[in-house]
Amino acid sequence: MNRTIRSTARTLNETYIGLSATVEEYHRMGEQVTNHVRCELLRGRIVKRVVATPAHRYALHQLIDCIRPFITAEYVFNCQGPITLADSEPEPDLCITIGPENRYDERHAGTGEIAWVLEVSDTSLATDRGEKLQIYAEAKIPVYWIVNLQDRIVEVYTLPRGGRNPTYRSRVDYAAGMAVPVVVAGN
Repeated sequence: MNRTIRSTARTLNETYIGLSATVEEYHRMGEQVTNHVRCELLRGRIVKRVVATPAHRYALHQLIDCIRPFITAEYVFNCQGPITLADSEPEPDLCITIGPENRYDERHAGTGEIAWVLEVSDTSLATDRGEKLQIYAEAKIPVYWIVNLQDRIVEVYTLPRGGRNPTYRSRVDYAAGMAVPVVVAGN
């Protein structure tokens, strides 16, 4: 019986992939969409998230251990949780938001509350450098890191610019073994 339930749920969730939705509609769909298939809302379109490779999971766990000690009590450290933006609800691998944590008891962090996002990129590099970079820049998220597993570098994007062609005005790459400064809200 468990197989049938799982199979039915997957079929239901797969039907949502590729559909257009507002953030509000996506929230109303709730667990019907996100319960069994990892997906997120990007630019008003429900997209399936790439399955994390072992290298992705390992890198993410290492990053959590390295970065968490730098985050002060006035911020919230979030791993693979959704953030709500104008027409998107991405789920970055790591996110630092303005605290306290109980301000997010009834909702996800939104524009103006997000200090820093990070994506670990293995098979998702094109999306992370393209669509997600534009989404984060448009939302004026001050710092965006791409931990690029393919090229073994950390790409640090700052100085977001919105408008018709949102992007970050600064990109600094750090090769494997180099120290990467963890800057949140200018500190």
